[in-house]
Amino acid sequence: MKMRTFIIRRLLLLIPVLIGVSIFVFMLTRIAGNPAAAYITERMTPAQIAEIEARYHLNEPLVVQYIYWLQGILQGDWGYSKVAKLPVTDAIVEFFPATFELTMVSILIAVIVGIALGTISAVRRDTPTDHATRVLALAGVCLPVFILALILQYVFASQLGWFPVIGRYDDNLYNDVSFQDYRITGFLLVDTILHVDWLRFKDAVWHLILPAICLAFGSIAIITRIMRGSMLEVVNQDYIKTARSKGLPEKVVVKKHARRNALIPTVTVVGLAFGALLGGAVLTETIFAWPGMGQWAASATVYNDWASILGFTLITALVYVLVNLIVDVMYAYLDPRVRLE
Repeated sequence: MKMRTFIIRRLLLLIPVLIGVSIFVFMLTRIAGNPAAAYITERMTPAQIAEIEARYHLNEPLVVQYIYWLQGILQGDWGYSKVAKLPVTDAIVEFFPATFELTMVSILIAVIVGIALGTISAVRRDTPTDHATRVLALAGVCLPVFILALILQYVFASQLGWFPVIGRYDDNLYNDVSFQDYRITGFLLVDTILHVDWLRFKDAVWHLILPAICLAFGSIAIITRIMRGSMLEVVNQDYIKTARSKGLPEKVVVKKHARRNALIPTVTVVGLAFGALLGGAVLTETIFAWPGMGQWAASATVYNDWASILGFTLITALVYVLVNLIVDVMYAYLDPRVRLE
């Protein structure tokens, strides 16, 4: 079966998953309280409240409510965000680029560092390097995100002054132009490149480093452990022994023969880690005052802004299932033995 057919089948399988997510999110809207609460004020009369409930079909049976709710979601009506003072869809457009940019940089750091450490640890098994790597991986699994964030802020920002403590950019660099006017895509790294503005690009990278490392640290630990275990299994296979017996350099054996096969289970973990990073950005963004979806969702939780919380949940679930589709495709690409029928 061709890769294109495989991708189409995976896309079709996403439909029941997304329907299940939509039902779960819909039930949350009903369990959480009155979905029309964002539109109701203390000065409204019972007649005005009843009019709002009728407008949003809240006086209809639950099944009918779900159909109208799903229709609204598909048409872009996700409710109103009291925290952002915007429609939820507009709030997502506003905050999603910052979170996605942070998550992408974090997963890139996690993949590069995790695969490298896992490979080195397996190749140098039971050496001081291996022991140090395993201790680092254990620390990454055990250390809470908020503790690591505070440590990074204290050491590298407050004491050493290498990086900014909070924020996404330096306000002083945008005195001559507002940040909203400067935006093109919303992704600050991309926008600064499009403007050919290397000063602001450097500033954006500098603000990104600490929160990205903080967010990536736990995933680095998991990827390192999985990669090390996979490499230890692969290096004892017969084809690796054959490659060595042919006189190939050890670097070639490790990079071209062992590591590619060891990446197969690691790719699956990377897909799961991406979803965890996207959801786990709430703590990191709150501590680093990163103006993304995580901070928006945290504020929405404090003020019981359920429309914002559910919008965050829905967009996170959508990105998560799409990332897992990409992981399936990469898995099939890396392992020719996978049957695509």
